[in-house]
Amino acid sequence: MGTEKRLVLAVVLMMAVVFAVNLLFPPAPPPEPGGPADTTAVSGEQTLSAPQERQSPPPERPAAEPAPQLPIIAQPREDLAEDTIWVETPLFRLGFGQRGARLVSAEMREFESLAPATKGAPVQLVPSPADNFFTHRWLVGDDTLDLGDQLFQARVEGLTLSDGGSPQTLTFSYQHPEVPMRLELDYTFRPDKYLIDFVGRLRGVPATGWWTMGLGSGLLSNEWDPEEDYKNNLAFAGKGPEGVESQKIASLEPGDRMTLNGPFDWVAVRTKYFVTAMVLPPEAGPDRRFGGLLISSLQEPFRAEGVASFPVGRDGEFAYTIYLGPQDFGRLSAAGRDLNQVTPYGYRWLQPVLRPLAGAITSLLVWMHRFLGLGYGWILILFGVGIRVVLFPLYQKSMRSQMATMRVQPLMKEIQNKYKNDPQKLQQEMMKLYREHGVNPLGGCLPMLLPFPILIALFFVFRDTIEFRGVPFLWLPDLSRADPLYIIPVLMGASVFLLQWISQRTMPQSNPQMKMMMWFMPIMLTVLFLNFASGLNLYYATKNLASQPQQLYLAKERRAAAGQPAPTSSAKAKT
Repeated sequence: MGTEKRLVLAVVLMMAVVFAVNLLFPPAPPPEPGGPADTTAVSGEQTLSAPQERQSPPPERPAAEPAPQLPIIAQPREDLAEDTIWVETPLFRLGFGQRGARLVSAEMREFESLAPATKGAPVQLVPSPADNFFTHRWLVGDDTLDLGDQLFQARVEGLTLSDGGSPQTLTFSYQHPEVPMRLELDYTFRPDKYLIDFVGRLRGVPATGWWTMGLGSGLLSNEWDPEEDYKNNLAFAGKGPEGVESQKIASLEPGDRMTLNGPFDWVAVRTKYFVTAMVLPPEAGPDRRFGGLLISSLQEPFRAEGVASFPVGRDGEFAYTIYLGPQDFGRLSAAGRDLNQVTPYGYRWLQPVLRPLAGAITSLLVWMHRFLGLGYGWILILFGVGIRVVLFPLYQKSMRSQMATMRVQPLMKEIQNKYKNDPQKLQQEMMKLYREHGVNPLGGCLPMLLPFPILIALFFVFRDTIEFRGVPFLWLPDLSRADPLYIIPVLMGASVFLLQWISQRTMPQSNPQMKMMMWFMPIMLTVLFLNFASGLNLYYATKNLASQPQQLYLAKERRAAAGQPAPTSSAKAKT
């Protein structure tokens, strides 16, 4: 069973208990009243498709003017030497090879690899060999001009950006040896951003057709279990007007080819915590959207080449923003075009609620961490206690509503017996009874359901948020991974049992089904939560333990209310 399905089952069980206590198993009435776009050829059989009605076609030459013939490029020698151009900023260290001006290395300086083979080294995103990461092809009709093996010249030998410094630009250029065709590629870097401004200029030839840019063969995993990361998270994705489309590489067979059809505002390749994306700038029009994303599975396990297509403007220029870094909600949001949606948050129909809620919770936890100067483990403990304190008035209101419902049970029974053959009259009298005694039949359930969206959002926060990646706490090596000793999930299950035990002891009349649930529920939740993130278990166990004093207080109030005389209907009062 997948982790998301386990979470759904756990939430369903908890909600079942809430409704069972309040609706399904109310105490029996006491015996006396005192009771309680266009298709673009890449090569041969490969195509990138963008339906006509969704993607504006690329600029076309007049019908009387034939499309230009692409120049022929001789294949360079394989042993031709090339240099690597290094770009160093406080955030990353990138290496560009001259052959194809491709990206050959991407080290994230703020993050360490957790993978057994590279543990402690800076995170490396580019797998070896790096053949098509940011390589280029020009497509006109059935012709393809592949620049991936051509040598580009760089204007500088390297760039070094320091904190507080100005942006710097790395320019690659390719000049055809026989015809006046020239391609220039500008990458502008900033010392404090993972965003790179990318501009291409095609000169000396008529501009038409489509351009493609490679997104590599997937990213390199740097997690505790790389194979698990590849199976569950390595994917290509694109976001258009109809939402995010994605394709996991692990689900492809060697040699498979598939296309994610545009138009897209961004295209990306991601693992669990890191992403490389090309994003349409805010000022660009819809005619510059990506036409599609071609994915070709390789023979090597968990490897597939991704190629994004976009139209060439009449001016021969194309400009996009590249994001190369962590899946940080704030940084992704700053990139624009809803790039933060590259991080999946459960089922699509839940994402409109979970995504903003998870973002708000993450921002709050990060703020508490920075403001208080405490580790994230202690922040989660404070957050769990705080949630219980904030929700206590709602819990108290829920309990009082439950007690009010129990106290009118005798009157409800009378009405049900009297009007059992008249459903319409029965409903009218029941609503009248509720109004007379200020009873809300759902008041005991709804407030208790509020913590569940927080719990679900936290599940995805710990699963996908990079702030908790590799963060230790006491004996826990990583708050985003399961507790290796299973101490926290067992403590969480014990806290659930204790809450139900206190609640059952103060019920006016015992219910066999609820007694069974008191034992079954904690065991089932413990089993389901065993492999969840230890940070999630820590939060839930803390919240439950913080509830014990409140539960004792509510139990005392429930016992006091049980001794009060049962209410009478207005009709009985008149007689």
